[in-house]
Amino acid sequence: MGRSIVEAETGKPLLLRGVNISGMEYSHLPYAGMNPDELRIVVEGWGSNVVRIPFVQSRVVNSDYVEELKQIVKWLAELGAYTILDLQWLDQETVVGPGDNRVPPEPNNASIVCWDILASAFKGVPHVVFDLFNEPHGISVERWVDWAYVLSGAVRAVDLERVVMVSGLDWGYDLQGVALKIPNVIYSTHVYRVKGKQWDRCFGDRAWEVPVFAGEFGGDDEDLAWGEKLLDYFDERAMGWTAWSWRDKPHLQHGGQPTKFGDLVRRRLS
Repeated sequence: MGRSIVEAETGKPLLLRGVNISGMEYSHLPYAGMNPDELRIVVEGWGSNVVRIPFVQSRVVNSDYVEELKQIVKWLAELGAYTILDLQWLDQETVVGPGDNRVPPEPNNASIVCWDILASAFKGVPHVVFDLFNEPHGISVERWVDWAYVLSGAVRAVDLERVVMVSGLDWGYDLQGVALKIPNVIYSTHVYRVKGKQWDRCFGDRAWEVPVFAGEFGGDDEDLAWGEKLLDYFDERAMGWTAWSWRDKPHLQHGGQPTKFGDLVRRRLS
């Protein structure tokens, strides 16, 4: 893979850029309210060639939930887009931090079962990347790398060629020391203004060597200059990205109309 994501059918470098559509981690509506018309706006209207779909681990044991994930992937594939399936929450009940935060610090043993189920469900389905765990934090880099090997091993035991995504520490931001000696790995960073300016140290220098992808970044109206600078930085390093979020704060759109930051993202996608 080198430092580029490579399209399997052609062997050519592939620059994936799009948005997050959150909702499947918390909503009990079918498909979290998603439908083909909305996805067409995301792909054809905004120019996304990838959509990151956060999901909740505890519902993966439910076949109906897995079928919904499969249908979303199918809708996106029919539009010519890739899907990133992101293990966002372990369950919908457990608050693990301030502000009703449900993002856990690390996986658990049920995460192994989760990825075994999804690897089986999507075996042979192209254009899907597995984001193994959303935002590890508060644990050592050694512990997180061990977990990443375990989770990727669960996937590869079923689907040997599946591309997996591995986030940095510090809520996904910091990729220092996060390195796996296995093929077909994309390293993911989550970049928000609050994280500071250590882009080179935390992810940018790695992007010259291995595939680095910004699984999340976003901002509000006052963050436009920061966002332009960040997107230029991604361009310099040929980094792919998925902006946060179509549904949740910081919003990319409200009622079908782009926010100011969403308009920035849409312009850069097109």
